[in-house]
Amino acid sequence: MKLEELDDIHLKNEVKELAECGIHKGCFGTVMKTGEERSLVIFYNREDLGDYAFAWVGNDDLEYYRKPYCKETALDTAEWFKTQDPTKKTRFTETHLREYDSVKVLVEKENYAKFGVHKGMVGTILEPEKSYGSWLVYFPDETGADTIDCSILETDLELVFRP
Repeated sequence: MKLEELDDIHLKNEVKELAECGIHKGCFGTVMKTGEERSLVIFYNREDLGDYAFAWVGNDDLEYYRKPYCKETALDTAEWFKTQDPTKKTRFTETHLREYDSVKVLVEKENYAKFGVHKGMVGTILEPEKSYGSWLVYFPDETGADTIDCSILETDLELVFRP
């Protein structure tokens, strides 16, 4: 099947150059430009919802998944793509933390403080992926129950303990 722009695909082969950018076999993406031998794809990072990377990929390494699930969203994506320079975002953002890590807040920020979270507090990541660079961290109250949850940028966290 010939791929078309805005088709959803997945990477069917492990490609060394893509793997070095965090893009591995099975990764999902959307075709942004098609070519005879290669297509420009935006890949989506499963470990960080909202993170993405552009890559030119041999068509033989791509497998058609489906037409766009929502035509309006696909058209919005196409418009957004016109404003992007695919050479500037060619790898996924690295993820250093993971679910169940115990972490400490490194900074004092107003948007954390409004949830009762302050510099030096220790909490636990209880979600399997980060979203837009942030982890949902749960903090215990004075009884030890995890009652405060706050989305905190990974760069504002330090690993305390990994089970």
